[in-house]
Amino acid sequence: MNDQASTLRVLRGGSIAAAMPRPQRRSLAVTGGKGGVGKSSLALNLALARVERGSRTLMVDADLGMADLNLLVGVAPSHSMLDALGGMPIDQVLVAAHGLHLLPALNGSSLLATLGPTGQQRLLELIDGIAANFDTIVIDVAAGLGLTQAVFASATTTTLVVANPEPLSMADAYASLKVLATEHGVRRAYLLPNRVTSRAQGDELVARLSGLVGRFLDLELIALPPIPADPMFQEAAQFGVPLLVHAPQSVAARALRLVDRVLDSHAAPASVDAAPTWWRAAAGDRR
Repeated sequence: MNDQASTLRVLRGGSIAAAMPRPQRRSLAVTGGKGGVGKSSLALNLALARVERGSRTLMVDADLGMADLNLLVGVAPSHSMLDALGGMPIDQVLVAAHGLHLLPALNGSSLLATLGPTGQQRLLELIDGIAANFDTIVIDVAAGLGLTQAVFASATTTTLVVANPEPLSMADAYASLKVLATEHGVRRAYLLPNRVTSRAQGDELVARLSGLVGRFLDLELIALPPIPADPMFQEAAQFGVPLLVHAPQSVAARALRLVDRVLDSHAAPASVDAAPTWWRAAAGDRR
């Protein structure tokens, strides 16, 4: 009961319980290749798991032209990163909700959807300009294998790939890992099995993808604890609130907190903590 009360205080902007260890600094990109695997919901709730532990957290919606993360958060932003790219101070674009800050994109914006390398670099620089204000940065990467997706997926110190047990999802997850390893120099990635209905199903998913990666890619793939199939995800989306707010003691919510703690057990590279620049290439870390 005390743990739940502490969680609610944090989500409302209050202080965190002293017994909860403060998480390490981390920048995390969540990708998956295929749409519909639950990537955005997992990214958001992993961000909230950081908030619960006292981390100042920035959430970036990198589905630039088809953004809908604000719907999962339950906010209607007045501005977007397009305004920031146009000169508006980025802190005026951020939206505060549930204890975190969201940098929203736009739904139906061809300008953002076709953002070129120069615009992408400018966006990374804008985020870097406010990175010192946050302990955690979580990027929700758009579905697909295009250059924009790969740039954001490979930009952070931690790359997390979501996969469901369905064959198409596993194939697309492997394709994402291949692009990141062979074209963007990523040497370590985390696999997050989602919507698994049994331990055996999760183990099979991990075994298949790990086998392919081990045979064909120069990449260390670290499996995270699976997220069980949970109807509370859909119910939370219908209410327009994140799972950790709507059903904080659901089985999936508890699994997400476990994933967050496991990620913390893999220490972030020292160069990220030592330098203000948070993205991988600028920090000189391609692990």
